[in-house]
Amino acid sequence: MKAAVYTGIREIEVQEIDPVAAAPGFVVIDTKVTGICGSDLHAYYGEWPPTPGEAAGHETCGVVVEVGEGVEHVQEGERVVMEVTSNCGRCLYCRKGQYNHCVKKHVSWKGGHGGFAEYTNVHASTVFQLPDSITYRQGALVEPLAVCYRAVMRAEPSHQDRLAVIGGGTIGLLTLAAAKAAGVRETLMTVKYDQQAEIARHFGADHVVDINDTDVREYVRDFTDGHGLDVVVETVGSAQGFDDALGMIRPQGTVVLVGGYHKPLEVDLSKIMNLEPTVTGSLCYSYSGMVTDFDAAIELIGTGAVDAERIVTHDYSLDETPEAFRVSSDKNTGAVKVHIVQE
Repeated sequence: MKAAVYTGIREIEVQEIDPVAAAPGFVVIDTKVTGICGSDLHAYYGEWPPTPGEAAGHETCGVVVEVGEGVEHVQEGERVVMEVTSNCGRCLYCRKGQYNHCVKKHVSWKGGHGGFAEYTNVHASTVFQLPDSITYRQGALVEPLAVCYRAVMRAEPSHQDRLAVIGGGTIGLLTLAAAKAAGVRETLMTVKYDQQAEIARHFGADHVVDINDTDVREYVRDFTDGHGLDVVVETVGSAQGFDDALGMIRPQGTVVLVGGYHKPLEVDLSKIMNLEPTVTGSLCYSYSGMVTDFDAAIELIGTGAVDAERIVTHDYSLDETPEAFRVSSDKNTGAVKVHIVQE
C-alpha cells in the first residue's frame, strides 16, 4: 500500500510499504479522509519526535475492512472514525470513565500506521461508528471537534458566561463553535490571519480580535468594563497565550489549557494568586457527563449544530501529502484545515 511516512524534520515521503493485518483487538480501516492536525505539525517540525518510517494521522474516517480476533463492537463494512490513543477498559481510570488517562494507553495504530496511509490499523477501543448522515469529510472532523467539546465542557460554562478562545487554528475555531452550540452568552476569538477571522465570524463570534494590531487584554478590559471574562480557552500552547489568558480572566474565572505544549514556559503566576482563577487542562477526550466526547461531536455534526466542514480550506491526494504538510505549516497560504482525501 501507499503511505506518507516521516523521513526527517520537515521531510515526508510517499512510499510503497507492506500493509499490516488486523492483530487481536485491532481493526483495519480503508482510509477515506484524514486531516493534518497541529500535533502532526509538531512532529513535522521536530518538536515532538516522529517515528521514522511511520505514517501518522489520527483525524481519520474510513470503512472497516478487517476485524481482528476478540473484536465484537464493530463489523466489516461499517463506516468509522477513530481516537488517537487506545484504552484497556479495565484499569481504574477506564472504569471511572476517564479513559484518556488509561495506564496502558498507546497510540491507536501501535505497530502499524495511521491515517496517512491507504489502510489504517487501529486498536478497536478507539473506533466509533459513523451514521450514514455524516460524510467522510465531516467524519474526519469528529476527532478535533471532540477535543474542543471537551475543552468547553471542562469549564462548565452557563448561558450567562462570556468565553474567549485564544488561537484561530482548527482547535480554536472548533472550540468557538462548540461554545456557541453550548449557548454561552458572548464569545471572543483571537486571530492572526484573514481566513481565521472569516471563519470565526461564520461561527458567530461576537468579537474577533486580530492580535497583529490589537492588544486583546485592553480590548477585553474595555468591553467588560474592567471585569474580565468568565472563561478563557487557550489553544496555542505558548507562554504569550497563557499570559494573555490570565490577563483576560475575571477573578475566580476559569482558564482551560488545550494547546500542544512542547517545552517549558515562563509565565507570570502572580495572577493566579491574585485572581484566584481555576486553571485546568483538557486532554483529548473521554466522557463529559454521561456521554463520550466523540459521541457528542458526532451528534453536533450530524444535527448541523456545528458546521465543522467550514474550516477545511485545502484538499490533497495521498500522493500530494508532502505538499499538503508544507501548505498546512504556512498559514500565509490561507490554510486552516488541510485534508488528505482518498475517496
